[in-house]
Amino acid sequence: MAERCVLLLTRRGDREATEVSGLLRRIGVPVRRLDADDLADVRAVQGPDGVLALDGHRFAPTVTWLRHFSPRAALPAGPAGGRMVFRDAWTALARQLAAASPAAIGAHDPGQLAQRDRARALGVRVPRGLVTTDPAEAAGLLPAERYVLKVLDRHYVEPQPGRLDWHLPRIVDRVRLAGLPGLPRGTPVMLQEYVEHDAEYRVYLAGDELHAFEVAKEHPEDIWTRPDEVMVRQVRPPAAVASAARAVARETGAVYGAFDFLLARDEPVFLEMNAHGDWQWFERRAGVDVVTRAVVRTVRDLHRTAVGDARPAAVSLLAFLGAGRGG
Repeated sequence: MAERCVLLLTRRGDREATEVSGLLRRIGVPVRRLDADDLADVRAVQGPDGVLALDGHRFAPTVTWLRHFSPRAALPAGPAGGRMVFRDAWTALARQLAAASPAAIGAHDPGQLAQRDRARALGVRVPRGLVTTDPAEAAGLLPAERYVLKVLDRHYVEPQPGRLDWHLPRIVDRVRLAGLPGLPRGTPVMLQEYVEHDAEYRVYLAGDELHAFEVAKEHPEDIWTRPDEVMVRQVRPPAAVASAARAVARETGAVYGAFDFLLARDEPVFLEMNAHGDWQWFERRAGVDVVTRAVVRTVRDLHRTAVGDARPAAVSLLAFLGAGRGG
């Protein structure tokens, strides 16, 4: 019979995935991993019975987790058109494997526009904003003294395998408003008002667990450009922030997500949710591993549900992963 196991789709440099995979294996949850950097030589067959074979290993995914699986990282041989088909086909296969899996993580990211609309419909405050190809002209529709300008998707692209170009959020005064540096004219970007706030939080949801970090930084891009200047500490999130995060997660169907919130005069302000957000940098800065443990518990529980294993976890397992839950 084919093995029932977790399928992790990411890339070689994903440290979070490496640690989580190791911990899952140590507690008896089998994991198969496919890295986008190594696709050129992979032998894959998806059979009519739903069993997947990767390089001779036959298994049926119980949980499919899409993390940093970008076929842009692959370097296949052949003409340019064929290489594009290769990347598109792997992207399609990853999404369809997730759709066919009993449980999936990271497969559905509604994007900033849908996230903002759903949060607003729930009564959660979001910054006033719009999408535009001409920020300077569109500012007339969104009067403010300061703005945050950011891309609509991830903050980086991979023009060549292994080389990342970053396009980070920026705070811009109205008199200096233009497009993001390095982007061609006509690129759609998110323009939103800058919200004065008392605190900023990164909130991680994993299954039914919630863990939060308070973040103090001068500029939005400091986490990437000046990480040593960023202060991070683990906190219990304000009740209103926790409630808003859970509400948005339920509305978007998120099993895992990294949420960014501001707190302005005791009111939570939802910025965005990253369905693939990393967490180890925040853990290291705060000296904890609570998100890692929560993610392992979440994937373990999804796997056990898929295989019909309703046995209670052993005491030693609970001790290993930590029994405390946050949020």
